[in-house]
Amino acid sequence: MKKKELGNTLGLVVCAGAALGLSTACSGADVSDEPLEELGSASAEIISGGLAEASPWAVQVFDVRGNTGDFYQCTGTLVAPRWVLTAQHCIADEGETSAIRIGSNTYREGRRIAVDAVEVPSAGVDIALLHLTEDAGGPVVQLANAAPAAPASATIYGWGSEGTPLVMAPSLKKASINIDGRYSDNELRAIGVTGSPYSGDSGGPWFVNGRQVAVYTGSIGQDGTNLNATLIGVDVARHRAWIDATIAGGPTVHPASEVVLYDLSNFSGVSQGFGIGRYRLADMAIIGSDRASAIRVPAGLRVTAFLGDNFEWDARVFTSDTDLVAAGFDSTISSLVVARASDPQLDVVTFYENANFSGDSFLFGVGGALLFAIPWTHWDSRISSVRVPPGLKVTLSAGWIGYFPVETRVFTADANLAPHTFDNKTRSFLIERL
Repeated sequence: MKKKELGNTLGLVVCAGAALGLSTACSGADVSDEPLEELGSASAEIISGGLAEASPWAVQVFDVRGNTGDFYQCTGTLVAPRWVLTAQHCIADEGETSAIRIGSNTYREGRRIAVDAVEVPSAGVDIALLHLTEDAGGPVVQLANAAPAAPASATIYGWGSEGTPLVMAPSLKKASINIDGRYSDNELRAIGVTGSPYSGDSGGPWFVNGRQVAVYTGSIGQDGTNLNATLIGVDVARHRAWIDATIAGGPTVHPASEVVLYDLSNFSGVSQGFGIGRYRLADMAIIGSDRASAIRVPAGLRVTAFLGDNFEWDARVFTSDTDLVAAGFDSTISSLVVARASDPQLDVVTFYENANFSGDSFLFGVGGALLFAIPWTHWDSRISSVRVPPGLKVTLSAGWIGYFPVETRVFTADANLAPHTFDNKTRSFLIERL
């Protein structure tokens, strides 16, 4: 799932990618629960707000785009020597990797460290942990054990825009906000008081009494001038068990026996493993529908991947590691069946251009298609044989099934079409379960 798609899924009016980092400074892992004394602040704009004190735990998150360089995305916080907490919509998109800078309040300065793994609690919650290739060495923030009781005064930090889109603040900034309740089960709601985050502030922390209580993800009613916009932040306490377990366990390592889907085509980013079985990705915790861009398939296994949510529509079979972008099936998988390669194929009808199940072919699950309509026109009136597994029925039509009285044939087993006087006549089809 790409950054824009995640924002749309979460229903945020503004996903403030290109981060704003806001947090109060903490010392080491054994830091007191009390907020540290601020080091002083000069007047400046976030939108409004002020300059932050020295904040060695504050992180700038970048997209790394091949040879074109680092592009600022979001703010984050260092929560362990090799882990950064930020928003999920800030992570690398297709063709990108991620890196961070830490140790300086100045925009685009500080020590640069690459990201080698990304972990998320679920596909639909806008929070993520980035694993670093080396220890960041700075102090880590303290995380809240419970959400604050509303109303609660909080501080938000970040490098986001001061009002001009895509122009980030030259130094880390902060503002006071008021947490006034919940936006959803996973999110807190707040209102800007002395200032308000804008484009580039996503992933930045909200602090109450020295502890990070939320990860800022978006706002409602922010046009670049509104100091009192409604703010949305993922509740850190609600995801504390996942954060602690991920840090303790390290980046996910999938067993060699599992099929693995990745959200980036270089077999990186967010991933989820699958054993033998049938899976609707909308029900899965991590990868989600329409997100996979690469697939690893252990020797001896076969994956039948479907465009449709319930093992329906256009399908592909994979028996080896595959870049789904190159295969033309990127960000489309909604359900899949993992089976042994030797098991019979029971989930798709296979259509062939030649008799005796030869020549070019394509697979389709339950559902249908009009072969005279884009993108199927290549197959219009070109089918000469079909393989139909037990439990499925395919109706072939010389026209548009269900709309006109056209010639049809029904098959529940493998068939050459010429003996049925239907060779090269199929213009639409419908596959059903018996």
